[in-house]
Amino acid sequence: MNFAYTPAQLALAEELAVLLGRFEAPPKLRALADAGIAAFDAELWQALAEQQWLGHSMGPDQHHRDLGTEEQTLVAYEAGRALASVPLLATLLAGQALNTAGSAAYQDELAVGALRVALCLPPPGAETPAVAVSGDKASGRLSPVADGLVADAVLCADAKGDAWLVDLRRPTARRRQLATLDLAHTAAELDIDSALAHPLGPADGLRARAAILTAFEQLGGAQRCLDLAVAYAKERYAFGQPIGAFQAVKHKLAALHVEIELARANAYYGASALTDADPTSLSLAAALARASATDTYLTAAQECLHIHGGVGFTWACEAHLHLRRARALEAALGSAAVWREGLVDSPVLLASL
Repeated sequence: MNFAYTPAQLALAEELAVLLGRFEAPPKLRALADAGIAAFDAELWQALAEQQWLGHSMGPDQHHRDLGTEEQTLVAYEAGRALASVPLLATLLAGQALNTAGSAAYQDELAVGALRVALCLPPPGAETPAVAVSGDKASGRLSPVADGLVADAVLCADAKGDAWLVDLRRPTARRRQLATLDLAHTAAELDIDSALAHPLGPADGLRARAAILTAFEQLGGAQRCLDLAVAYAKERYAFGQPIGAFQAVKHKLAALHVEIELARANAYYGASALTDADPTSLSLAAALARASATDTYLTAAQECLHIHGGVGFTWACEAHLHLRRARALEAALGSAAVWREGLVDSPVLLASL
């Protein structure tokens, strides 16, 4: 595997990072939580639409950027690093799935930000949560659905393993907010009754793509945790020197850096497999990327909080926001243990033994 981003791709990621930096998430997340309002940054969403970030998986035209798989991984990374409280990844996934299925449905709405999509796919080997589809109508209960309170559609699957984009804008879906740790993406329970459903093909490939993009989001969050911890270790003094000078702290930070780089290598393998579109290596790469990034983000968030000491447990500190997000992403799409089970029978790994 020879995978590396081009200077143009890195410049694009920097452009997105600048945009996300204009809408700093932590103060808004704390304010929304204090007010009891579902997390969603409408101003950021509008800015993303105006700068054509939402339709870039559907090819170039007057509403879209011509961005491919590698660029999508960079978008996911920056979104995770910024704790962006918008359904960006699920909306990009829906656009990619429609494009792959050769469907023009919803594409203009996705590109201009008029269709916000939530994601609720069952873990590998599981049949729930899922909807029952008859004709072009879907019914059933989906829970938990991140961003389910603000979504216009949900990308989900039926028990047969087919993926669907279910339109929630008709009065055919009841939403109930769930109490969860994550302050960046409020979760909901959706009761769907005869909602319009659009076919997207088999869910397995879509789940693998979702897992790899989520791994990049987790990687971005982990890197942000390390950066926060290093910055605090340099400015916090104890016994006349920065706490980063003590072995107990600097060795912990060095170990975390190594773990993040290992997770980054697995995520890059996933991005390479997505680009090659090889179903066999894609399932292996998705499992490796997903399991590695899940463990790493959780470890990074915990260590960041620990290095901040008592400050890390305060409402004003950003560290706990990442720990909450890491816990939420740990449960989405199945746990790291579930994805590791898929590695046991991988034909690629067995052939290499």
